[in-house]
Formats: sequence, structure tokens, C-alpha cells
Amino acid sequence: MMKNSFYSAIYLVLILFFFASCRKLVDIDSPKNQLTSDKVFADSANAAEAVIGMYTKMMPSFSLGFTSGGMTAYPGLAGDELIQTTTDVNSQFYANNISVQNNTNATMWRTAYSILYSANACIEGVAGSSGLTEAQKAQLTAEARCVRAFINFYLVNLYGGVPLVLATDYHVGGRLPRATAEEVYAQIVADLRYAQATLPATGGVTQRANYYAATALLAKVYLYQKDYASALRESDEVIRSGSFQLESNLASVFLSSSRETIWKLLPTYAPRETWEAYYFVPSSATVTPRYVLTTYLLDAFQAGDLRKANWIRSSTIRGQNYSYPYKYKHVASGTATPEHYVLLRLAEQYLIRAEAKANLDDLSGARADLNQVRNRAGLTSLAPADKAALLAGIAQERRVELFCEWGNRWFDLKRVGQADAVLSAEKPSWRTTAQWFPIPQAEIGANPALQQNAGY
Repeated sequence: MMKNSFYSAIYLVLILFFFASCRKLVDIDSPKNQLTSDKVFADSANAAEAVIGMYTKMMPSFSLGFTSGGMTAYPGLAGDELIQTTTDVNSQFYANNISVQNNTNATMWRTAYSILYSANACIEGVAGSSGLTEAQKAQLTAEARCVRAFINFYLVNLYGGVPLVLATDYHVGGRLPRATAEEVYAQIVADLRYAQATLPATGGVTQRANYYAATALLAKVYLYQKDYASALRESDEVIRSGSFQLESNLASVFLSSSRETIWKLLPTYAPRETWEAYYFVPSSATVTPRYVLTTYLLDAFQAGDLRKANWIRSSTIRGQNYSYPYKYKHVASGTATPEHYVLLRLAEQYLIRAEAKANLDDLSGARADLNQVRNRAGLTSLAPADKAALLAGIAQERRVELFCEWGNRWFDLKRVGQADAVLSAEKPSWRTTAQWFPIPQAEIGANPALQQNAGY
């Protein structure tokens, strides 16, 4: 009971904090689909504060939310990276048998669309403002569109085609059918191209989206679409910019000072730096980790891989060994080595460029990029003799470099057509239709235009 009261108190504080910090975004005395643009976006200071509120909404959750760790935990369970040591509603993700009434899944959906609402509110508010210059309008709109693209990218990879909500009017948005995945991707690309054309190419990484954040995300989007020439072009620009570099010390990759980070989120709740550290790292040596790594993932690391030594920890509880993710290590803010939550980083861009080059038959260039990441991890260079072997080596490197990070393994298995082959061998209950999470039943009940994914 005391623990429940503690979290209830935290929840109340967060709710009060959120409304206090974001009160300038939407007039809470008006219907939720109306903006008081004359007040909120009357000048650049207020408008900037409203846009910052959009970023804040991505991190204040008091649990593993859509953009605060949930995109690591739940796809990690659904794939072959994580398993829970407790049994609860989230066990459905590991069993690949998610109920249409699963509350975690429903919360993820609602949170994603809440962030999209904030982004759309900023876009509309900026457009209707008479107190901003055209340059200020373009800058703030581009940031909001970059965030919108980011959210839609993860929605379409979790659920397939989703409603493409581009305005705040709930009378319209609440009745939209699912767009096709192709339509969602087209909007993502359009948003990111606008952001690229507008945002500054600043070298310093911040919480706010800039040119390189848009470019790095666009490289990932093009890779998923199998547009390898475009993926190569965008990732190459990020790498060649000189604004970022691989950290030689793996322990520094996820620190706030990391030179590898392209886009990140800052803590908004003082006792927590990242919710992944809070939920993944046990509070003491005698506490069983809640989320532990599968033997499939542990066995994927080669001997001598420094990532295993730096990004994985183990505890022995009552004779049982548990290995857990340790990319984010620090639970409390104010420590000597604070961490920020990394959305995009340079190592992934090297692997995107490597995969793009390999598919475009630049095998030597692909090997060079692959080995940049391998060598940083203390491994010797690879020299795959043919394209198939090289692509397999890149897939393996993505698995161990990007493990337990933004659902990359789960999405990779699906996008390269390996989900059935890999997961049917690892999970007896695996079924092909489990590649997509179900649309929450409450959403279908509220919007008859929505159609459920197959198998649910």
C-alpha cells in the first residue's frame, strides 16, 4: 500500500507539472480542439515555450511510455531480446498474444496520438499567429513536423497503417480510417523534407530537432522503404558533416556529453534521468531484475565484444543468473555523469550507410562502414566475400549494436522478412499475424472507421 501511495503521489505531481508547463499550448478553458493562437503564439518567446512543451510531453511519463522506454521494452519482449521475470499483462507481448484490451498497448496508442495532437496544435498555432516572423513560423513548424514524423514512424512499424491525423479537430481526426502504410510513409517523408529545408544545421545536439535530426531519421525511413540510394545519401551527409563522432569509450555513448548523439530528450522529472534505467537496472544486488535478456541475444555476442561488457550487467539471485540491459545506468539526476535519452545516434547511421552500400553493390564501402562499428567494440574487421554474407554481417552488427534500443531488432526482423523464420524457431506459440500489434479495442469502439489487424 505504501508503494502504491508513493506512485500515486508521483503521478499527481507529474499531472500538475504537465499542466503547469504546457498551459500555454492549449487553452484548457476551451474545447480541446480549439487553440487560442492570439495568446499562445503572440510572440516568439511564448511560441517557443509551447513547442518545448511538445518535447516535454515525450518524456514526463511516470512509466515506460511510447517515447520514454516503452518502444524498447515491448518490442523487445515481442521479439527475441527480453523476457519478464514477473507475470502480468505485459507478458502478452512476449507470448505474442496481445489482447485487444491490453491496457499497456492502449496507453501506448493514446500517448502517441496525444503527442501528435501537440505537434499539430503547434503547427496550427504558428500558422495563425500574427506575432511571429515568417522565419520563426518556419522554424517552429519544422520542429513540430519532425516530431510528427518521428511518432508516425514508430506507429506505422508497430501497427501497420494507422489514422493519419494532421489537424487538431477531433471531429475529423476521431473518425479517420487507417491510412495505408505507404500513405503514412509518404507523409513522414514530406514532414522530414520540410524540416530539412527549414531547420538549422547546427553542430551542437539539443533536445530540439535540427537539420541533422531530420536527416538521420530520413535515412532510417528510406532504409525501411528499401530506397537504398536515398538512405545512402542522407546517412552519408550526417556522417560527413563532422558534427558527430563515434565515442571511443562505450561507457560514454549514452551520457549527456556524448559526441555520438544526434537527437535526444532531456529529463523532465528530477529523480529519473531515463525510465529505461529505472525499470531495467535493479535497485540493489538482491533485487531480481524485472526485464532480463534472452539467451538468444546473449549468445549473439562474440567473445571479446566490449558492448557486452559495457552495456550488459548480471545479478545472481538465489543461485539464478539474470542479465539485463545496462546502456542507461543512472537512475537519479544530479549525478556526476548524467544521461539523456538518445533518439538517434551516429553508430546507427554507419550501419544504415553500410546496408545501403551493400544493396547498391558497393561491397568495399559497406565493409568499411561495418568495421567502423565493429572496431569500436573491440572486434576485428570482417571481410565477407559476397553480398549475402556482407548483409548477414551487417544484420548481426545491428543486432548487437542496437539491442534493446527503440525496437530496432523487432523492426529489423520484420522489414527484412526474417520474423517468421527466426521467431517460429524460438517461440513455439509464434504466429505470422503477431508481427503487428492489435489496434486497441477502445479505439475501434470509438471510431467505427478503424479496422482491426488480422489475427485479433
